[in-house]
Amino acid sequence: DIIDELLNKSRLITRDDLIIDWKILYTWIKLILFNNDESYSLIALPNDIEKSLLYCVRSCRPYFSATATQEVLDEFRPWLCPFDSAFSDAMCYLDLLLPVHLPPELHNQGFKLWLPEFLSIWESVCNNPDWEQNMINIFSFVSWCNIGYVDWEPWLQKIFTRILKSFSLPVANVQVSTQSQNYSLSIISTWIVAMMGNGSSCLQYLRDLFTAIKSFYHPSNTGDFQQDLVSFLSKLSQAFVDRVHLERKPDRIWHFNPPQNYRITETDITDFVNCVKECVFISIFNKAHLEEAAKACQCLSQLRPELIVPPLVELLFSSINSITEPHRFTSIITCLAGMTRQIVRQTPEFSQGQTYVLPLLMAVLPGI
Repeated sequence: DIIDELLNKSRLITRDDLIIDWKILYTWIKLILFNNDESYSLIALPNDIEKSLLYCVRSCRPYFSATATQEVLDEFRPWLCPFDSAFSDAMCYLDLLLPVHLPPELHNQGFKLWLPEFLSIWESVCNNPDWEQNMINIFSFVSWCNIGYVDWEPWLQKIFTRILKSFSLPVANVQVSTQSQNYSLSIISTWIVAMMGNGSSCLQYLRDLFTAIKSFYHPSNTGDFQQDLVSFLSKLSQAFVDRVHLERKPDRIWHFNPPQNYRITETDITDFVNCVKECVFISIFNKAHLEEAAKACQCLSQLRPELIVPPLVELLFSSINSITEPHRFTSIITCLAGMTRQIVRQTPEFSQGQTYVLPLLMAVLPGI
């Protein structure tokens, strides 16, 4: 915890100031995460020690040496046999220890040593093994930390096909077998957002994905899959907001510095909001997952309030006198409550937000 606290402000400490030996962390990972003695009550570890270790590794990882990638590969590559149980352990170690924050001049000593090989392994395995999530974590992390330096274009079709499969959506009356484990929604959201920019077809594949799953967002199509679908909207929108914020903040982190031509443009923001908003508007009326839909609305309103606030206000006013659908009013009010800053704030792009304040207050007055 102390190491994590000391390294928390990574923008103040560069690789020129600090180099950390990955083998020290490897020793601690073996002792804590892969220790069989605890299961036999031979030793007792402190509570939350695993969580503290993961935070520590995350903070130290940007400061591994330039040769650490080759050293890590030399250590764990002999374990990479898909038919051996050690493969799963190796992927866990690689997920935690592979350096992905190297500057562009060191990429030949970084992800270029292993990324094509790992993508080939991932492509060849389709039975959703336990270690696949670790591999997805690695792809997502290297994509986020090296925006503009990895060509994902040849892999986009495969990536989005696997993402669609991971939702385990029912098809007509056919019972589709659920995957043993679905992909982490925050991880795939980060991966998708990191692949956008500079004319990438990632956004078009995202449109196609939402076209394929749009009907499953309707509140009448209930099922276990809906929670993941609505959470996907929320986490995808949040990841996009995070990327825009990191790219445009004045004091950027040294290990997150995409090339200028790969940064998110105003057109990219508009296209993304238009791509996602329709499914978000449908999800608002899903009473079981309203909170996640409201978060997605809030994120999209931070990006383009002129595309999100007016349609929701119109829906609110049209639902006030509705006798057949009273729950619509409550759902829309919940979403608008998270956008108060965007409503009252005047910007050149959205200046009419303040004109909605009094009508909205009058609309909710009878319910007080």
